[in-house]
Amino acid sequence: MRRLFILCFLLASPWLASCDLGGGHHSPASGSLVRGNGGEPGTLDPLLADDIHAFNVLIDMYEGLVAENANGELIPGVARRWDVSADGRTYIFHLRPDARWSNGDPVMAQDFVRSLDKATAPDTQAPYAFLFQGADMEVLAVSDDKLEIRLARRWNELPLILSMPVAFPEHPSRDRTISNGAYSLVSRDPGGQILLQKNEHYWDAESVSVGSVAYMPTTDSVAEFNMYRSGELDITHNIPSEMVQRAIAQYGNETRLAPSLALYYIAFDLQEPPFDNPLLREALSLAVDREEITTLLGRGEQPAYSVVPPGVAGYAGASHEWRDATPDSRIERARKLYSEAGFTPDAPLRIRYLYDAGDVHERVALAMSAMWRDVLGVEVVLEKREWKYFLDSRQLRDNWDVMRFAWFGDYNSPRTFLDIFGSVSDQNLAGYASETYDDLLLQASRADATDSFVTMQRAEEHLLADHPVIPVYFFVSKHMVKPHVLGFEDNVTDRHPTRFLTIGDRP
Repeated sequence: MRRLFILCFLLASPWLASCDLGGGHHSPASGSLVRGNGGEPGTLDPLLADDIHAFNVLIDMYEGLVAENANGELIPGVARRWDVSADGRTYIFHLRPDARWSNGDPVMAQDFVRSLDKATAPDTQAPYAFLFQGADMEVLAVSDDKLEIRLARRWNELPLILSMPVAFPEHPSRDRTISNGAYSLVSRDPGGQILLQKNEHYWDAESVSVGSVAYMPTTDSVAEFNMYRSGELDITHNIPSEMVQRAIAQYGNETRLAPSLALYYIAFDLQEPPFDNPLLREALSLAVDREEITTLLGRGEQPAYSVVPPGVAGYAGASHEWRDATPDSRIERARKLYSEAGFTPDAPLRIRYLYDAGDVHERVALAMSAMWRDVLGVEVVLEKREWKYFLDSRQLRDNWDVMRFAWFGDYNSPRTFLDIFGSVSDQNLAGYASETYDDLLLQASRADATDSFVTMQRAEEHLLADHPVIPVYFFVSKHMVKPHVLGFEDNVTDRHPTRFLTIGDRP
């Protein structure tokens, strides 16, 4: 079921929604797994964590009020159910009486108040505190097993945020080695292995099958691939781009590619002519053959004709109207719009294209510049920068006309992509400003979950019609998974808690 559980309406007054879902049961705990983890986590403090390497470990060690299942769908976590008021501004979470910390202490509502107060404090050090920006919420421990969150306005995405590490509870001792998830920390070698074992005090310990899991830092993806081939890893963090096709051919279903919440795009500098002209922007977008680029890269990425990736739960999405047009008709329309924008072969457009060092970005830049030249006669100047200088250049608009960038969604909702194009967003690289678009986002924030998605689709349609960016491709997650690892489900959040995995017969 690809719908958020906050959408299960029971139409009861005064509470519109009540969610109460249980988990299944697996075999008794046995065996161990070794997982590649990319880089080393910066920290295992959920409040301070800001990298995927930490998140992978933390979702095993901790559990929020809300959790995600193997498919990436929201399910009850420490909260066995929650109620939402008719106006969407009050949430009451009913905690499980058998929720326990790894030392056996009960998990109580105050443990969440403590962590959420830190995350939302004015002087917070939490990198992900921005997710609560503008929320204006009050968190109250009504009792040991009941937590109330009061909001100044409706916020449909709240349960999604509460499933993330920044909202995980904190033990009264503030000792972060005491956790409340399916696994607890055994050891952490500096620069090396992180070993977790099953938390026997976990409320659903009976369903946890894997007895222990080791996370290995694997910064070199080629070395990680070789570790997998030699049997040292059960699951990889990634697959080297240059080995994706080889992996598919050699290992078949062990190669797991899946749509991911990430967009690669080209932003226009809308604040200066000629890119303030939407006809020109559409012409340049039409001239880009996205299928050719993704084929060139050979990594499994999907051509993008929208800004919200496919697979976002409950969201139909929008798309450029010419998505299914033939290449010839796209080229014809691109040339027509290019001419209407005032450019000819004798007076061509000249573009400064800024990108950062890296094989993928170089290949995309070369491909796009060739397409613009061949289809429209555009003269492109490619300018490559090292990462730090590249980031600093975002605000130096005199240095670029178009700039490559990528956005990785923080949670499974279209809003995490649409919000970045709001006129007040710090992430609005193009400088896009539309009162209509801002108003649609505001309407969506005030609507119930179902109407909110409909309104966000209208906002995406409006955004695409203005062409402030060129969506190029959607990233896919890439993992190698041994055949004896069961329960590894592809999902757009690319989160795979060990508690949902089981170990079958090894070869």
